[in-house]
Amino acid sequence: MSTKRSSKQRRKSAQLGALPLTSMIDVVFLLLIFFLVTANFSKQEHKLPATLQTEGGGVRSSDLQPQILQIRLQNSNPIFVMGEVVVDNRDSLEAFLSGLPKEPGVAIRSEPDVPISAIAVALQAARNAGFQKRSYVPSDSQ
Repeated sequence: MSTKRSSKQRRKSAQLGALPLTSMIDVVFLLLIFFLVTANFSKQEHKLPATLQTEGGGVRSSDLQPQILQIRLQNSNPIFVMGEVVVDNRDSLEAFLSGLPKEPGVAIRSEPDVPISAIAVALQAARNAGFQKRSYVPSDSQ
């Protein structure tokens, strides 16, 4: 056997090993267009600013804080506490709640040993003060 190949066989093997580059370039170009069209160029959520912007230029911190009315017992009498304001009767509670913004609503939270009647008084005072969103949130220790 001869180790030399004929020129005909060399040309045939060279033709079999050659890749059609024109088709491959077309495929690569189409893939590039596909990835450019389907790419998402918007900012990712974690890169957006954390503060909300409104027409007034910003958000007041009171808009972001929930209004929580806490009911506690003091000398076996219920007292109503919101922030640093302490109220001990229904009329003064209703007057205080009337001065608050109504949009965020009010959540009423009580200690475990507070009577249900005190919770009902707080819910009714919130209703009379004009709150559409009223809710009772049980204390964490209940």
